[in-house]
Amino acid sequence: MPPVLAIVFWAWVLVSIVVLLRRRAAKRAIARMEATGETQRPPTDGEEVVLADVDVPEPVHAMAGTAAPSAPTPPTPPPGFDGPTVPVLERPAPRSAPAAGVADALVGIRMPCDLVPLVLDRLATDHITLSTTGHAAADVGTALADEVERLGYVVHPISDHEVLATRGATHLRLTIRAPGPDGKHLTHPNAREDSVVVEIALG
Repeated sequence: MPPVLAIVFWAWVLVSIVVLLRRRAAKRAIARMEATGETQRPPTDGEEVVLADVDVPEPVHAMAGTAAPSAPTPPTPPPGFDGPTVPVLERPAPRSAPAAGVADALVGIRMPCDLVPLVLDRLATDHITLSTTGHAAADVGTALADEVERLGYVVHPISDHEVLATRGATHLRLTIRAPGPDGKHLTHPNAREDSVVVEIALG
């Protein structure tokens, strides 16, 4: 308990005890006067008139002038908005250091044309092979080029099936391989027939 509150509390207790003792003494005096037939006399110097109903002071819980802490005010949204605004995601800025791996170079990519990994090799960090079916090779190449451009890369065509994407010190080589006349791939025999294979490697 703080020192000030302790002093106020014990002062109130002392005052209450004094009032209670005086009230009992007055009741005894009145009873004695009624028993002996004496009339009430005016109080002499030093005596106090004891009232029948004495208001007991309320305990002091806080010091005067101390206001209760108020809750923090929530930030006011700007005009025209009902709630906090969502930050706008921007394209990643070119970095001076090259990407640590192909996964680092493709962070945030949304693979188009249902491209999925052909062979998942966790030890290979500098390249990845993808495949898809039901899409023409030209459509896959165009959609993939647009997606890497969205990531901040600059695309430079090398041939009709190969491009070089550059972002700062990171270089990616993207190769689109259409199926052969028989629907199979000589370089990727485990690919499904009539599938389009995409190779992405750090250049």
